[in-house]
Amino acid sequence: MLSLSRLRRFALAGVAATTFAIVSGGLVGATAAGSACPGWPICVDQLAAGGGPLAWLAIGHRLLVVLAGLIALGAAIFAWRRPALERAVRLPLLLAPLLLIAQSLLAGLLLATGNPALADIIHLAGALLTLAVQTIPLAALLQPAEASAPMGGRSTRDMRRLSSLAWWSAAAGGLAVLALSARAIPANGVLSAGLPANAGGALTLAGGLAGATLVQTLRFRRADRTLVGLAVAGAILIGLQATTLRLAPAQAGMALISGAGLVIGGVTLAVLSGRRPLPAATLPAVARSAEQTSLLADYISLTKPKVISLLLVTTLAAMYITEAGMPSLWLVFWTLIGGYLAAGGAGAINCAFDSDIDINMGRTSRRPVPSGRIPRNHAMAFGIVLSVLAVIVLLAFTTALAAFFAALGVVYYAVFYTRWLKRSTWQNIVIGGGAGALPPLVGWTAVTGTLSPAALLLFVIIFYWTPPHFWALALVKQQDYTRAGVPMLPVVAGVAETRWQIMVYSVLMVALSLLLAAMGAMGWIYLAGAVIFGAIFLHSAWGVWRRGGQAEIWGLYKYSLLYLALLFAVMVVDRLILNAL
Repeated sequence: MLSLSRLRRFALAGVAATTFAIVSGGLVGATAAGSACPGWPICVDQLAAGGGPLAWLAIGHRLLVVLAGLIALGAAIFAWRRPALERAVRLPLLLAPLLLIAQSLLAGLLLATGNPALADIIHLAGALLTLAVQTIPLAALLQPAEASAPMGGRSTRDMRRLSSLAWWSAAAGGLAVLALSARAIPANGVLSAGLPANAGGALTLAGGLAGATLVQTLRFRRADRTLVGLAVAGAILIGLQATTLRLAPAQAGMALISGAGLVIGGVTLAVLSGRRPLPAATLPAVARSAEQTSLLADYISLTKPKVISLLLVTTLAAMYITEAGMPSLWLVFWTLIGGYLAAGGAGAINCAFDSDIDINMGRTSRRPVPSGRIPRNHAMAFGIVLSVLAVIVLLAFTTALAAFFAALGVVYYAVFYTRWLKRSTWQNIVIGGGAGALPPLVGWTAVTGTLSPAALLLFVIIFYWTPPHFWALALVKQQDYTRAGVPMLPVVAGVAETRWQIMVYSVLMVALSLLLAAMGAMGWIYLAGAVIFGAIFLHSAWGVWRRGGQAEIWGLYKYSLLYLALLFAVMVVDRLILNAL
C-alpha cells in the first residue's frame, strides 16, 4: 500500500499530467490538429500516409489525457481503500476520475450532435475543474493536518478571509482562460481576430481578485514566503494572460499555460492559507489589531462588506444575462459602485437603528455602535450620505430605474424591515427578504432600463432563498434573539416548526430556480447546474428537518451562501457560452 509520501508524489504526477494535457489541448485547438487526426483514438489512415506533425500532436494530446486518467484512477483506488484518510485528501481524489469521465462523455455527446465549439469549451472547462480538484489533495498533503490547527480570534478570521479570496481568484482565472481560449478554436468557426466580448470582463475580474489576494497576503502573511510567492505568481500569471491578447488568434492557446498555472497556484494558496498557522513573528501585531481597531475599519464594518459581497455577485450576474448583450466595463464598474454605496448605506442605518438590540446579542454586541466606538447619530448620518451618493451615482452613470430600485432597497431594509418587521412579527425575514432580492433588479435595469419576467424571477428566487438561509442562523442564535426580544421564528414557533419551514421554503426555492430554464431564459448548462446545486441544498435542508443537529444547521447556513453565488455564476456561464456559439 502506498505511503503518504508516495501518495504526495502520485498527486503531483496527476496534477502535472492534467496540466500537460490541458496545454497540449490548447495547442491542438489553436492549430486545428484535431482535423488532421479525425479517428479515435489513433488516426490509422493518416499515420499510414505519413502522418505529419499535426496528427502526432493530436495523438500526443490523447495519450496525455489517457495518462492523466490512469493516474487519477489509481489515486482514487488508493483513497477508496483508505477510509481513514483526511477528507480534504480523500474526497478530491475520489472525485477527480469521475470529473474526467463526465466531461469527456459530455464533450463527446456534444460533438456527436454537431456542436463542436461547445464541446471544446465544455472539454476545457471540465479539464480545468479536474485540475483544481487534483490540486486540493496535493496542497493538503504539503501541509499535514496535525500541523495546521489554526489559532483562535482575529488570526483565524484572517486565515479564512485570505483562503476565501484565493478561491475566488482561482475561479476567476479559470473563467478568464475559458474566455481567452475561445479565440483559439479555428476548426469550429469561433476564431476571431478580435477579443471575445466576455474575455475582457473575465480578465479584469481575475486581475482584480489576484491583486486583492496579493494585498491581503502581504497584510497578514508577509513572513510566510510560500504564500507570498504564490500570491505574487498569481499576479504575474494574470499579466501573462493579458499578453496573449496581443498574439495572433491561432497562438491564443498559449493562454492555457498561464491559466493552468493560475488555477494551480490559486487553489494551493487557498488550501495552504486556511491550514497554515500564522508565523510567530506576526502574532503581536495580530493581537494589537484585534484590540485596537481603526476608526476607518469601524466605518467600513458599518457597511457590512461580507453581506454586500454576495449582493454584488447577484447584481453583476444579472448584468451579464440580459437580452441586451454584454455590458461595458464602465457600466459594470459604476453599477457595482452604486450598489455598494446603497447596500452599505442601508447597513449603516440598520446598525444605528438596531444598536439597542445588538448590545444584547453576542454575535453583534462588538459592532462599532453598541460597543460605543461610533456614536449612533454618526452611523445614521454616514448611512444616509452613502445612500444619497448611491442614487446620484446610479442616476448619473446607469439608468433611472436602477437608481429607483437601489433607493427602494435602502428604504425597504433600513426602515421597513429594521424599524417595523424585525420587531413586530415572525414573518420579518420572509417579507423582509425582498430587500436582499432587489440587487439583481438594479443590475438588470442598469443594462436594459426595463424589467422582464426573467428579472422578476431572479427577485423571487432570492426572496424564497432568504428564509431557509436566515432561519438556519436563527436556530443557532436562538438564545440571542430571545434575550434581545426579537420575534424570530424559532423564538415564536419553536425549533421543530422552524426546521419544517426551512424544508418547505427550500423546496419552493429550488422549484422556482428551475423555471428560468423552463421559460427559456436560461439554457441546459444552467439547468444542469441548478439541478445539482439545488439537490445539494435540499439534501442539507432534509438533514436539518430530520436530524436538526448543530452540524446540519451550520452546514446548511454555510452552503446557502455558496449556493446563491454558484447559481448566479452558472447563469453567467450559460449565457456567455451559448451566446458565443
